[in-house]
Amino acid sequence: MTGMLRKALQALGIWAMVLLVMAAIWPPALHLPQLWMVVSLSVLANILQPAYRPFEGSRTSEDRGTAAQSLWTVYLTQAAALLELVWRRRVAIPLDLTTWAALAAMVGGLALRTWAVALLGPWFTWNVTVQMDQQLVTRGPYRFIRHPGYTGALIMFVASCVLLRSWLVALLAALTLVQAFRRRIGYEEALLVKALPGYQAYMARTGTLFRESPSRATSPAVREQRSLSKRRGLRAGKRRSECSGCNVAFRLQF
Repeated sequence: MTGMLRKALQALGIWAMVLLVMAAIWPPALHLPQLWMVVSLSVLANILQPAYRPFEGSRTSEDRGTAAQSLWTVYLTQAAALLELVWRRRVAIPLDLTTWAALAAMVGGLALRTWAVALLGPWFTWNVTVQMDQQLVTRGPYRFIRHPGYTGALIMFVASCVLLRSWLVALLAALTLVQAFRRRIGYEEALLVKALPGYQAYMARTGTLFRESPSRATSPAVREQRSLSKRRGLRAGKRRSECSGCNVAFRLQF
């Protein structure tokens, strides 16, 4: 309970500073119900995820700063969405289908991320690492995609931009969050392939962030390894052909 209270106060403190700035720049924004929907779900998301410190460095050498990159990509894109809201000087946003669809996407994304974290339990870590007794989890959303926690976060934070009608930042958030998550996934999966038996076969039958066709459901690292093996095979075949040509020429001469 103390941990949850601390995380709630952390989120409320950040939002209090943000809302004070917005009140000074564009007070009508504080009357938008969509803004308070974003605030409420953001605070809830902070409570439901593992504790973190915004200015903390990587705890493991394998992390390569990816935890901080992901966190600050979320922070900066959400701040940019609020700036776009203020820049457009909106005094009202209709409670229309777009609002309710974006709100549903935020709730769904948060639910997916929370479910993913709960299934991993103690194996869910803030920094990239593998624990001694860690096992491969293939239940729930992990049956179809390998990183549902990132998928849920992506859906939630892009939807929050749509909820505020910050269309430009919604596109920016989609691009930058995917890039941040894919960079982190690359380091994670390089470690998991080495540490967890069966993980490479699991990669071959699942998607990364979304469900993919079997031909695409492999990571860039695995595709590169297959490409390298193919190139080696082609070079070996070429050498065999050259040797065969040499043998034919030798027989013709004698």
